[in-house]
Amino acid sequence: MHDDFLKLLEAAKSLVTYIDKEYVFDKAAAGGCSGMDYHLSDTFYDLIVNTRKAISQVENGLEGPSADSDNKIQKEGCVQLFEAAKALATYVEKERAFDKVNDMGSVGIETYQSDALKEVVQNTNKAVREVENGLL
Repeated sequence: MHDDFLKLLEAAKSLVTYIDKEYVFDKAAAGGCSGMDYHLSDTFYDLIVNTRKAISQVENGLEGPSADSDNKIQKEGCVQLFEAAKALATYVEKERAFDKVNDMGSVGIETYQSDALKEVVQNTNKAVREVENGLL
């Protein structure tokens, strides 16, 4: 496996781990009694699941007996990882998924991305670009 794909694997794992541990959401709605309900859209959830699946497939391919060979299964796993990580990072960035909320009192709330989330997404995008450039 190329170094670019290993970097992408680590970046994708970091992004999914951050989303899980820091409670990243892409939707907010009034929850009644002046509360808010933060949740994942079906699209965001599916992108996370697809990325986890691709990570698992690549990691299982690395652990297999032919880890040093460029076999078809490993290549397919890398392609799926590339596509899944790219889609997830793009979604988080474009749809403004958030991990921070600022209660503005009677005005409402403000959702935003922390610097840490932005950095994880930037690292994933950088790894995606490196793989993309290596494929061209």
